[in-house]
Amino acid sequence: MRSLGQRIFDLRKEKQLSRDALGKRVGVSKTAIKNWEDDENVPKHDYLDKLAHVFNCSIDYLVDGKVDNTTMDIPSNIVAIGSPSEYAPVKVEYLDIKASCGGGYINDDFPAAHSGYLSVEFLRENDLPIDGKGVIVMHACNDSMGYTIPNASLMIVNTNDREFDNFVNKRIYVFNVDGEMICKRAIKNLDGTVLLKSDNTDKEAYPDQLVTRDTFGQFELFGRVHWVSIKV
Repeated sequence: MRSLGQRIFDLRKEKQLSRDALGKRVGVSKTAIKNWEDDENVPKHDYLDKLAHVFNCSIDYLVDGKVDNTTMDIPSNIVAIGSPSEYAPVKVEYLDIKASCGGGYINDDFPAAHSGYLSVEFLRENDLPIDGKGVIVMHACNDSMGYTIPNASLMIVNTNDREFDNFVNKRIYVFNVDGEMICKRAIKNLDGTVLLKSDNTDKEAYPDQLVTRDTFGQFELFGRVHWVSIKV
């Protein structure tokens, strides 16, 4: 029986890919590809997933050669966003939590997490890490953000942006305030303060909140919203 490394070599040749080209598609060096093909190292599961996508085969076929088919083995409980790509899809977390575009939404302590996939091109276009690290897919609810983020919209949040100095003027952020997730647009002022406001014009229902570096600790910044049905 041929080894995992031999199958990677055979499939790479079948696709007419160099080691460098295959490495770029799965996010490793050409040396790593050579080590895999020589059976000196075994790819981690995430890389097996990407190899299976590039070769259009199942992970089972890569590992043991017993499942000989040409259908990519993708779980049924994924969210796939982004147009088709020549690169392997990037796995991200899809959390069963909601951020309120209103008075706040209380989530369970341990929300269910599923697999989500985004294309490399989609991540680049939306200024997100192309390795998917810290990228979360989640939902919004209520109407404080008006037509910007409609109720039940799907949002993609970069949780790497959690510091006061990370605020980008006029961008939307998700906060955890006393266990409630909320969405607000950040307006940076010349005096160094940040105004958190709703896009809904009803300021009586959704008043603005001023945040300083000293009071920022009252808000647990979850991350910045980079995508929600429309560009934000």
